[in-house]
Amino acid sequence: MATTIKSPPKLAGSSSGGLSRIIRPLIWLLILLIVAALCITGTWFYLHWQSSRQLNPLQQAVGQSSQPATVQYTKPAPVQVPAPIFTKLEPFTVMLESKDSERMLFLGITLRLGDQQSSDRIEKYMPEVRSRILMILSSLTPQDVMTPDGKAKLVKEITAAVSKPFAPIPDGQNVSGVLFTDFVVQ
Repeated sequence: MATTIKSPPKLAGSSSGGLSRIIRPLIWLLILLIVAALCITGTWFYLHWQSSRQLNPLQQAVGQSSQPATVQYTKPAPVQVPAPIFTKLEPFTVMLESKDSERMLFLGITLRLGDQQSSDRIEKYMPEVRSRILMILSSLTPQDVMTPDGKAKLVKEITAAVSKPFAPIPDGQNVSGVLFTDFVVQ
């Protein structure tokens, strides 16, 4: 008894089944490469067109002429910076509060002002300016004025005191800086 093995029936498209498994991804890969090439070409043309629009005629003609191009440079106009306005105050001499010993502070101050109106006001109200500064200086201790931080704090306090408006005037002075011209603690 001999048995024979029958092969399954063949379908119409199964003979090329192995071939279509290879061709179909290759077609998709080819389409992908064509799309990428078109994108790269389009980008290159767009950038080339953009760069040619942004160049001035001198830059477009570089390398096309046998004669050297002449370029003239002009200096920009200098910016007008207003001259600083300084007002020098008479030196101050005050006794510093100290439990151990008597210390004296000799202080020369120059104010840097933002406008001429502030300078005129300070000159006009000088007794009030000096009084405000003396009130600040008389409350100091020797330790307050010996450190850089203490001096910076003193500058801020004097700036705030001098910037306050005087009695009949509603707006204050434009004080942009307090400069120490003399600073002696004995």
